[in-house]
Amino acid sequence: MSQKLKYISRIKDEFDTVICGVNGVIMRGSQIDAAALGTLIQMYRSGKRVMLSSNLSLRVGELFGLLKSAGVPMNIFCAMITAGEIAHFYLQNASSLGRCYYNMTSLPSKMMFGLNYQKTRLLDKAHFVLAETVAEGINVEAQMPVLEQALRRGLPLVCVGNNTSVVSDNGQICAGAGALAEQYALLGGKVLSFGKPDVRIAAYLTENIADFQRSRCLVIGDGMATDMRLGYNFKAQTLLLTSGVHQFSADLGTQINELQANYGLHVDYYAETLQW
Repeated sequence: MSQKLKYISRIKDEFDTVICGVNGVIMRGSQIDAAALGTLIQMYRSGKRVMLSSNLSLRVGELFGLLKSAGVPMNIFCAMITAGEIAHFYLQNASSLGRCYYNMTSLPSKMMFGLNYQKTRLLDKAHFVLAETVAEGINVEAQMPVLEQALRRGLPLVCVGNNTSVVSDNGQICAGAGALAEQYALLGGKVLSFGKPDVRIAAYLTENIADFQRSRCLVIGDGMATDMRLGYNFKAQTLLLTSGVHQFSADLGTQINELQANYGLHVDYYAETLQW
């Protein structure tokens, strides 16, 4: 049975390593959650190894700069990875996708910067379609004609960040790139996805820890399909934050049980917010 927590310090002796999500955990859109950040600082001061894993399309350097400029003490993190960094590395070495892409989000893709690809506004000239998880969310309904046209052309969809939902700047729950990928897969399209819950992310973050034990690793996040699936598959402990992308009402216990049944996985702990 999942255990409800108010203060994570109650279980501090149960873990040595923390893999923490970014959006919906220490950030709400572009805003830092001061209480969550304070908790991570306390973890660091308590000798815990704190790592970040983000499904945003930012590269690691961009995430580092964003957090630092917001006043986050970056020395508390011993490692970090982003979906954008993983996708950038893949595309740098990919040879079969072709070189022209159609971007489904409105903002320019910083993840593609420095790569030998050309953006096109015409689907009939594209070799693949790019969808990135961005903080402001994505209008899936408006993009359905694009997905249908891409399907007719047999174009693969490169999904950077598997989040079906994200917390926007105003605290609203918006669709992420994973929602586009989900719809495209349902249509019969080919999807290449990058980010959580790929268990290799946790393996990468922890591979250089000499005394690492999966059973003493805690994965913290707000998404069942991404963060909790990653922790479950990695055989780590898991902590779900109920103030994120899942819309919880007063009866948290019942809803946690329903989510676990729906996703076919177990959550060790849940909390409304991240507090030490």
